[in-house]
Amino acid sequence: MGIDWFAFLTVAIVAVVAACFVVLVYSIGLRLWSAADTRAGKYTVKDDGTVGPATAGFPQPGRVQSGVRAFRALAVACFALSGLAVLYGIYLIVPQFH
Repeated sequence: MGIDWFAFLTVAIVAVVAACFVVLVYSIGLRLWSAADTRAGKYTVKDDGTVGPATAGFPQPGRVQSGVRAFRALAVACFALSGLAVLYGIYLIVPQFH
């Protein structure tokens, strides 16, 4: 009985690539969600580059900046895609699902 090293290497590479994909897509979703918060006026970037709560003079809460809904929709799509990738991985691992 021998080990099929090519199959082992294939599984290892696919596992690493899939894990990186899930982390990348989820982190892009977090970044888009944060950008939507910034555009909506919840946070502001100060001159020194730090981020803090919006001041009273920042965009009025009633006036939503353009792109907030688009950023939120893209963020939710990224979260859903990463969740689907995880569920598909679980489907492949658990033999009762086949």
